[in-house]
Amino acid sequence: MLTSDQGVLTNPVRLAKLLGAVGPDLAVSPGQATMLDLMRLVPTLRSVDPVGLSLPVGEPTGPSRFVQADPKLSPEFLTALREDRLGDWVARHPEQANDPTG
Repeated sequence: MLTSDQGVLTNPVRLAKLLGAVGPDLAVSPGQATMLDLMRLVPTLRSVDPVGLSLPVGEPTGPSRFVQADPKLSPEFLTALREDRLGDWVARHPEQANDPTG
């Protein structure tokens, strides 16, 4: 189920609940950007067509099975997201995209 299907991204109350639930435990870029910073970008994006994308991460490691952002792909992904160039990024990395409709 997509958050957009539930109106989460356009409903400030639902968005606040989501950020309250996952925000404290989710680091977008340690020491640089927070989940709230990332969510502030959402209204500025030109396209709202659903695409199955997520921050590229490496394989889970350690006893806690933590995942870390992929050191090569994640900065490039976040730059493309910030500059509204995700289409170009996906064209270069089609293996990172999924069809969210099935």
